[in-house]
Amino acid sequence: MDTQKKQLKVCIIGAGFTGLAAAYYLSKAGHLVEVFEKESQPGGLAIGFQEPDWNWPLEKHYHHIFTSDTALQNLGAEVGHRFIWTRPITSTHIHNQIFQLDSPISLLKFPQLSFPDRLRTALGLAFLRFNPFWQPFEYFTAKSYIQAVMGKTSWKVLWEPLFIGKFDKFGGDIAASWFWGRIYKRSARLGYPEGGFQSLADSIESAAKSHGAKFNYNVTLTNIKALTDKYDKVICTLPTPLFEKISGLSYPKLTGIGAVNLVLSLKHSFLNGGSYWLNVTDRSMPFIAVVDHTNFMSRDNYGGSHLVYVGNYLPPNHDFFQKSETELLKIFSPHLKKINPVFQPSWVKKVWVWKAPFAQPIITKNYSRLIPSMTTSIPNVYLANIQQVYPWDRGTNYAVELGGKVAQLCVNE
Repeated sequence: MDTQKKQLKVCIIGAGFTGLAAAYYLSKAGHLVEVFEKESQPGGLAIGFQEPDWNWPLEKHYHHIFTSDTALQNLGAEVGHRFIWTRPITSTHIHNQIFQLDSPISLLKFPQLSFPDRLRTALGLAFLRFNPFWQPFEYFTAKSYIQAVMGKTSWKVLWEPLFIGKFDKFGGDIAASWFWGRIYKRSARLGYPEGGFQSLADSIESAAKSHGAKFNYNVTLTNIKALTDKYDKVICTLPTPLFEKISGLSYPKLTGIGAVNLVLSLKHSFLNGGSYWLNVTDRSMPFIAVVDHTNFMSRDNYGGSHLVYVGNYLPPNHDFFQKSETELLKIFSPHLKKINPVFQPSWVKKVWVWKAPFAQPIITKNYSRLIPSMTTSIPNVYLANIQQVYPWDRGTNYAVELGGKVAQLCVNE
């Protein structure tokens, strides 16, 4: 990336992976970069926490990468950070049973669909996996695609509960282009930064600092226009509603959904059979996924504890955002016992809850027409956030890719 022109003084708001990548690329090219972050450390939604007996921090919200996530891998290589690759098991809980469902073979063996429906589902997924053209999928919903190609039974049994669980009342409105992006880029092998995503964020920060970038933590900026007198360029990586508050600008309403993740430190492994990821299709259960992190990364890195996420995507006004970890554990425990009948609350050594009101954009039809531009009506002020990575889904790889794009843009303009 050519970002070497006249030296610029650049302010970056937010030290998530978009801000980190922009800071690294701009400082490496010789520009004067200063980053402001309201949290006490970098990482954004991939920020970590750590117990005294853990060698590695753990993300507050579960993360991994795919083999196709080249932007993040390339940046990791530049800053000297290694990734660990493995092939974990992904399963689905359906009709009170757990089925491994993470390959064409496991799908063709899936007994909850008839063989013709399994075959139609496999062909519908293959079409998305090997079709590089996403634009036509903008014009209709994932629901209509799945019902037409994979069958109404496949939608009802397998997909509808997951779309409703992830997107709430918007489940039937999600564009097929979002579904295409999820399938097209997925890989069976998953990657994880050595030491966790917090360690990777720290590595990028250190590399940017080595090129002269400055980082300021526990700082909340409230007026972007005031910064334009001090800096040549200002890059804001906050969610659009927060950018509106500090800029005075107004954008078409883009709906998003939040995340509430309960993290459990257990005495025993929760998902038997070695599953890392369990999709939960029973919508009477108050969560959509159970992620057994230590079936993915060794529990030796976490003092021998078994670490499990109980994950939810919820509207920002949902009452779970007001509940404590103890209250949520009490609500979740009977349902966790349905998944693993031998589970007991006495297994729980410690519990945390992490909440993010802006975690997942709601991708509806013709979404490309709604995305805010990186350039804004305020001269030399740029917006770069997860709503702009479309047609890809949110993720650290696309945050890094966006950081590179906005760095290039602010230098070229």
